[in-house]
Amino acid sequence: MERRSPPTERVTRVLELLATQPRDGVTLTELARRLDMSKATALGIAGELTRAGYLVRNEEAKTYTLGPALLGLGRAASDAFTSLAFARPEMHRLNRELGVPTSVSALVDDKIVLLERTGPQRELDRMIQAGQRYPYTPPSGLVFAAWLRDEEIEQWLADYPEVSMDASLGHIRAVVDTSRRLGYWVERMSDVSVGALTVLAGLDGHDIPPSAADAIANMVSNLADRYYVARDLRPNRKFDVTFVTAPTFDRGGRPDLLLGLLAFRRGITYDELAHQGEAVRDAAARITERAGGRDPWAGRRIGRSQVGRRLESSRRG
Repeated sequence: MERRSPPTERVTRVLELLATQPRDGVTLTELARRLDMSKATALGIAGELTRAGYLVRNEEAKTYTLGPALLGLGRAASDAFTSLAFARPEMHRLNRELGVPTSVSALVDDKIVLLERTGPQRELDRMIQAGQRYPYTPPSGLVFAAWLRDEEIEQWLADYPEVSMDASLGHIRAVVDTSRRLGYWVERMSDVSVGALTVLAGLDGHDIPPSAADAIANMVSNLADRYYVARDLRPNRKFDVTFVTAPTFDRGGRPDLLLGLLAFRRGITYDELAHQGEAVRDAAARITERAGGRDPWAGRRIGRSQVGRRLESSRRG
């Protein structure tokens, strides 16, 4: 039976699905199947969007892809983020110097929205596309919330009672402390972290379907396996990494944009990981400075040599 939903929601779902496959396109049959609607409904929506220029139909392949009318909307939307103009050259610089695809995201209302990405689309990171949205709910929202003040982090956790994080509070504290000290954030590559990218895309943090809620509960229970903290970052280890990210800050010292390296690699050495982290952190700092922002945690930064010394000191203690 076709799922009944408001017309605007159906249009949004069509556009979001096509955004996940910007090159390949989707046939009408696949569109109807994946969005749980009749072919007649899918055809009506696709036809209207095509006539308006928001979709393009390939008559030979019988597929729909995003259309040119969305380019103007995208440019207008990007202009709303004043720091984005400073972020773009830094994204391209990181891509050239490190050979790693880059991304920039922002917090829009209750969603983390991927604004842009650069670099080649490889097998594991090709699902990361501009326009994708992820809920600000725990645990995915921690990537932004970690840069808030302690009382704001507590309020963020309280704002999302749908997802209990009580059992993970100790690791959240370790992630927050590590992020503030290093100035960047490292997500561990695992089946959970890669699968989360698909499960969480487009979800509303306050209206989570039961199946997705079960998946999120699994992510919460595995939080300690998702993010590297200071005690994990030992020079004699190698690391499986999905993302290396650092925030920019606005004039009030709040996180503004999230600059990311789409690492998606296994066996990264400590020196290579530290080099990538420092590179994205320094790039984010330049964006913050040019945008007139202020990093409230800059005074707590430590370098990679200090990390090693502190780890050794903690072991002796």
